[in-house]
Amino acid sequence: MADVIADVVNILGRADGTGHVVTGPVWEYFSNHERIFKPLLRQSPFDERDGRLRQDLLTRDIDGLIREVVLDKANGLTGKTVIHPSHVAAVHALSVVTMEEFTDASDVLGADMLGGGVRASGYRNKMNESKPHRAWAERVLRRAAAFGVVAEDVTYVDVLAAGVEA
Repeated sequence: MADVIADVVNILGRADGTGHVVTGPVWEYFSNHERIFKPLLRQSPFDERDGRLRQDLLTRDIDGLIREVVLDKANGLTGKTVIHPSHVAAVHALSVVTMEEFTDASDVLGADMLGGGVRASGYRNKMNESKPHRAWAERVLRRAAAFGVVAEDVTYVDVLAAGVEA
């Protein structure tokens, strides 16, 4: 299956302007309210909050959706097709661009304007290459325009909480 997803993303989702936006598949899960598998959300990111957010997400079985969205992003899929309004907040929260992604993408495109090359990320945890990372950087900036960029000290848990509480 991994080869099929790779082909779909790389052939249909071409970054040269001839491709299409390839979204993740519909979250097709209907709860029967009897959980037989372990929850998919770690406790620790939610510990700073009162714990109700994690419990609310687990009760509504949104933990599986969150896992799918994260895996979709890791596999190069953009966005998520949703059919129920209760899923929109989680998908949007996980589509927000982190400050690190935004800074790296801006640096890649800025270096491209200066003739290319390789530079260390301002976060000192990776190398950014202007030519190979250009398509990624353009996608990140498009996502930032649509969903926004979170401040340095804001986590995905904070964004999820804002969407759930709204």
